[in-house]
Amino acid sequence: MARERWPVLAPGGSEVLPVTDGVYYTKAGMGASTADNCQVYVELFTDAAGTVLASPSAGTIKTEGAPMGQAWLAPSSGATVNAADVKNVSTYTPPVFFGRMERGRVTLAGITGAVTARITFWRF
Repeated sequence: MARERWPVLAPGGSEVLPVTDGVYYTKAGMGASTADNCQVYVELFTDAAGTVLASPSAGTIKTEGAPMGQAWLAPSSGATVNAADVKNVSTYTPPVFFGRMERGRVTLAGITGAVTARITFWRF
């Protein structure tokens, strides 16, 4: 079974995202995967290097996938993650996509208590 890691990237290509309101993307190319499903995992940090876990108090992380690369769809379950549920012992349910996906994207909004993030679409 294929297991592939597709990180969401900052504009400069870093896997450590700034926690600012905005839209961030994975690279295109997931469609070549032999994996049929995907889960999205989130970590939020208090430092610029993305090493010290944060305990945010507000905000959201909305996940979407593009099956053919242009039109975006919500995941099969868990479209929006409450940032306050992302911490050392997280309580969010990872968003899940079933089927084909060419590219993933996330929209960060109103997150307080974190400076950076790492967000990964895991294909399986």
